Amino acid sequence: MRIGIIAEGTQDQKVIRNILRACNIDNSDIIDIKPSNQTDETDKNNPTIGTFQGVKNACEGKRPNFKKFFIFEGENFMVIHLDTAEIEQQNFIFQKPTKTNNPDYCAKLRQDIITLINTWLENNYVDNLLYAIAIEETEAWLLAKFENNTEDSANPKAKLEYKMKSITKADIIDEMRKMKGLKPFLANNESLKAFVESIQKLNINQS
Repeated sequence: MRIGIIAEGTQDQKVIRNILRACNIDNSDIIDIKPSNQTDETDKNNPTIGTFQGVKNACEGKRPNFKKFFIFEGENFMVIHLDTAEIEQQNFIFQKPTKTNNPDYCAKLRQDIITLINTWLENNYVDNLLYAIAIEETEAWLLAKFENNTEDSANPKAKLEYKMKSITKADIIDEMRKMKGLKPFLANNESLKAFVESIQKLNINQS
């Protein structure tokens, strides 16, 4: 099994990689697709690489990254990561569900973005996708080390910076590399838990 990652940024890839490793995916089977250290001339001249738009671009058109990745035989999966914080500021119309007094806000927003991704992909590869949809941003996943219901945080990045004293983001991300360290985060963030549960449905033996 190989699992590719298309994410908004390199830190997002590191978080996702460690979550996959906690779910018993071998590190050597995880491949960073976008952003990538191996760039061609098109990438070098493309300011959207490593952004929300970069993820959207990878999912649309001729999709060379998908075609190259899935050309190999075997049970392969692609993780698609998106943050929701600035989705309404993109170059397309998207309306988030009502948040106030809505217990289904996170689940509904996550599903709406999954539907959006599948629309970009024209429903190709659906059976081989894992959706890392971070409500607000992946910092909300990291903030789950310190707080409950971090998907409701208005500014998780700022809160995380405030909470970190003698610990760094790299330290927190490293804690997520093993399931024992990851489990406490899951109770505090619904979208992180949903992503982990989708990985676990692959029926990989847990260590």
